[in-house]
Amino acid sequence: MPFAHVIIPQGALSVRRKQKIVELVTNALIEAEGGSEALRPGVTVLVSEAADGGWGIAGRGYTTDELRQRVAKVEAIEAAAKATLP
Repeated sequence: MPFAHVIIPQGALSVRRKQKIVELVTNALIEAEGGSEALRPGVTVLVSEAADGGWGIAGRGYTTDELRQRVAKVEAIEAAAKATLP
């Protein structure tokens, strides 16, 4: 019985988007276990929200806003790197 726990920033996603995460993670777990649909009833995915200030990366705590800023920086760096590739 596969189980996945996805933790997201508080208030970051709508219920619809959380449901989509459950669907996609369920499909990924089934695929990882060999693709048998017989596994689907036993797959559990929990999407929970971390409280503001409940994130830590490399020993430093972050508020939700600080985490969003950090993610935006990383995404900008990745986009710039892709733009320079041939």
